[in-house]
Amino acid sequence: MASVLVTGGAGFVGLNLLEALLGRGEDVVAFGREDALPPAASALFATLPGRLTLVQGDVLDAGALRALFKAHAIDRIFPFAAITAGPAREASSPGAIIDVNLKGLIATLEAARDAGGVRRVILPSSAAVYGESAYDHALLDEATTPCVPISLYGVTKYAVERAGLRLAQQWGLDAIAARIGATFGPWERDTGVRDTLSPHLAIATLAKSGGEAVLPATVHGYDWVYVRDLAAGLLALLEAKAPPARVFNLASGRDWSPHLDACCAAMAGALPGFRWRRAATGEAPGVAFPEIRPRGVMNIGRARGIGWAPRFTPEAAYADYAAWMKTT
Repeated sequence: MASVLVTGGAGFVGLNLLEALLGRGEDVVAFGREDALPPAASALFATLPGRLTLVQGDVLDAGALRALFKAHAIDRIFPFAAITAGPAREASSPGAIIDVNLKGLIATLEAARDAGGVRRVILPSSAAVYGESAYDHALLDEATTPCVPISLYGVTKYAVERAGLRLAQQWGLDAIAARIGATFGPWERDTGVRDTLSPHLAIATLAKSGGEAVLPATVHGYDWVYVRDLAAGLLALLEAKAPPARVFNLASGRDWSPHLDACCAAMAGALPGFRWRRAATGEAPGVAFPEIRPRGVMNIGRARGIGWAPRFTPEAAYADYAAWMKTT
């Protein structure tokens, strides 16, 4: 049986991909440095119809990657191992970010080339590739909005797109780049390689502990996407027949910032004892948000063209997330 490979499978997006793939009965190989998944994920995945194989290894280890492809009939790949670096890590460990995010991707593609039989690769890009353009354009479009990444993470993701698509063309691999928007939802946690955690996780963590969330008095526009919708979008790219382009935005396509109180209300409904309020004048908020300037939203017209669109409204997403937090 042909398998789907997910590198970085124990990460936030990786776990959601595993859940979605196993839920539709796929044979999945998760490759990464971790030798185990979170206990709640292991318990859930064991009940799903697909089969999961965990293989411990490093995406920079060419020998381990060759052995992986030799041992498994891999025909589709999500090479999603990455360091989602913030400014402090950029300053202290730039080489490690480039190594994992870009060199690890290239090593995985080389192993796929040598093994043969791979019919689709989904390259992990990010909204971070838009960088400075996100503040100058109301709509961020794959074809027309310039990519001016600011962070080293954004630089590596743009390199993943361009290098990944070029090498795939050179090596006969069918690749599509997914520009992933700001994401929140189930399985998000501090893994040690994800420096920018969502404010929704902070709210959910406070809700679970019965604490109080002090939100900023005002929140600038931001187009969050629920991770279950993102996973469905990634699977849509995996199966797209004759895609009309090679780069796709996967995001909600709308500003979710006006719905922040709905997130808190959903958490309070599922987890009694949780309280929230807006910061008073001069008071520092307890929940940090990633943007200090309004930014454009990502155009998802291309993704709609292959049959994918977000299923969750903000209210439905928050209710689903709150129910998940209550039971995990």
